[in-house]
Amino acid sequence: MKTVFFAALLLLAIAVPRAGAADPGHPVLDALAAKGEWRLLEPVRTFGPDNLYEEIDGEAELVLPYGMERLTVAVLGRTARPGTEVRLELYRMASPRDAFGIWTQHRYPDQEILRIPPSEAIVSDTSADFFRGETFVRVRSKPGDGSRNDVVGISSEIVALLAGSGAPPVEARALDGLPGRVSGSILYQKRAMLGYECLAPGFEAKFSTASSSGHYLLLPPAADGGAGRKARLARELPAYREATPALFNATIPSGNLWMTSEGGCVIAVAGKISRVQAEPLLSSFAGRLQGICRPAP
Repeated sequence: MKTVFFAALLLLAIAVPRAGAADPGHPVLDALAAKGEWRLLEPVRTFGPDNLYEEIDGEAELVLPYGMERLTVAVLGRTARPGTEVRLELYRMASPRDAFGIWTQHRYPDQEILRIPPSEAIVSDTSADFFRGETFVRVRSKPGDGSRNDVVGISSEIVALLAGSGAPPVEARALDGLPGRVSGSILYQKRAMLGYECLAPGFEAKFSTASSSGHYLLLPPAADGGAGRKARLARELPAYREATPALFNATIPSGNLWMTSEGGCVIAVAGKISRVQAEPLLSSFAGRLQGICRPAP
C-alpha cells in the first residue's frame, strides 16, 4: 500500500509544474537559443492551472476557462545588444479555438494588427500578442529605441517555430463579413455573453449600421442537439418568449435579444432594435453560415 501511495505522489509531482520551477526546456526557447541571436537572462519558469495565479494573479480567472494547460515564462536579450530585454509568455491551451479565444480577450477596436503569416499579431512599440495552433503568446519588451524591432523580430521567429494554424475559427470568419461589423470586436467567450452564462460558449461581435447598433451572437452546435440549450435559454433569459415558431425574443438590459436557429447553431442580434430591424440582420447572418452549422453528431 505504501509503495502505491508514494508512486502516486511521484506522478503528481511530475504532472503539476511547481511555481517558479526551472523548466527543463521548451521547444521554442531551445530553438531560439540554438540560433544564437537570443540568450536567456533568467531561468525559465513554468506554471500550471493550480498555481497560475502566482504569476498573473489579476488575469488567471480570464485565462483558466480557456483550458490553460501550461504557462512558460522566459526573459531574453539579444546576444549582440546588451541591455535589451524581452519577456515571453507562452500559454499552452486546450485547443486552437481556446488559443484564439484568449487572444480575442486582448483584442480591441483601433489596435494595430501586423500580419505575421500564418498568424496576426496585436502590436505596439513594446508588445505583441498572437496565437498559432494551441499556443497563445504574449511578448513584452523593455522600452527603448529598438524595442519595436525586438518585439516584431522575436514574434516572427516564434510564429515560424510553432505548429498549427494561425487563422481564426470558421465561425469568427463568418462574423467578420456581417453588415456593420466593428473591426476588432470579435470575441470567443467561454463563460458568458452579454452577462448570461446560458449564451456561452459562443462568438460575439459588435455592429453598427445606419439604422441600428448592437451585438451579433453565434452559439455553435450543442452536444445534446440543442434541446437542453433551448430549455436553458427559456429558463434563464428574462422575458423570454416565442415571437414566431422560428424567432425568439428576450428583454435584456441593453435592449432586445432576437434569436433563431440555423442548422445546429443559434444566431442572435442584441441591442435597442425592433423585430423589423432584426430580421434582415438575422437573414444576412444565416447566409454566412452555409456549411458551418451542422448539428453536433
